[in-house]
Amino acid sequence: MRQGPVLLVLILLASQCSGCLSFDNDESKTIRLATTTSMRDSGLLDLLIDDFQKTSDYTVEYVAVGTGAALVLGENKDVDALIVHSPEQETDFVEGGFGYDRNAIAWNRFVLLSPSTSTSSIFDAFEAIYENERCFISRGDFSGTHHKEQDIWRSLNESNGLPMVEDADGYHPEGEWYYSIGQGMGAAINMADEKSCSTLSDRGTALNFAQQTSLERTEFSDDILFNPYSFLFVSDMERQGAEEFLNYLLGDGQQRIEEYTINDQPAFFTLESSD
Repeated sequence: MRQGPVLLVLILLASQCSGCLSFDNDESKTIRLATTTSMRDSGLLDLLIDDFQKTSDYTVEYVAVGTGAALVLGENKDVDALIVHSPEQETDFVEGGFGYDRNAIAWNRFVLLSPSTSTSSIFDAFEAIYENERCFISRGDFSGTHHKEQDIWRSLNESNGLPMVEDADGYHPEGEWYYSIGQGMGAAINMADEKSCSTLSDRGTALNFAQQTSLERTEFSDDILFNPYSFLFVSDMERQGAEEFLNYLLGDGQQRIEEYTINDQPAFFTLESSD
């Protein structure tokens, strides 16, 4: 049932994404950004870019992919900056000399989307899914969300001894109930809804899809679900425009992030908001 994620395919498909890197504008005034699908799918990114461009000479062209694919674009110097949400991968990226000046810009929490759940902890919820072999949809694309899912499975293996495997789909349980699809958050939510499965999602995208699915959103207080978003400069690439965009995100952009809601609920939280 599992399909191995193909990172190259994600990158090749990037040109089909909203806000793709067209380079129709003067490249000296174009900021090339690779960002997570959750920033796009929540609707926040387009709002921030539109607001920034009203007062800037720079145009932001972006491609939205999983964090893993975004970091590869950075390593290949195909973009000037990144917005991603996988701290360990970001640290490796910076330590590898591919980027620098990692700046937190916002945060939210991961949530569980499922037909129903009655547990009070994400670990109990995942263990119940495992023990009862309930259908689970994994992004399987080595995005920040996929890495967080693997962290939860790894913790359950260490604390409760649940057997896991590690292969081309990452670190996960075995079973025909577990689907690794190698696609973005929207595709994972749609498949989970169609098959009455569970999936892990960032809060912003979950809110944006709330009226399109019958899945219940459950929010847990476990520390592991904290989800920070960071802006990184890519080494040896355009700095001035990227720095201007970051200054906006840390300035006026913070108010836009704080004010942004989906169905009257905040999708992201600012740096001054406590967890």
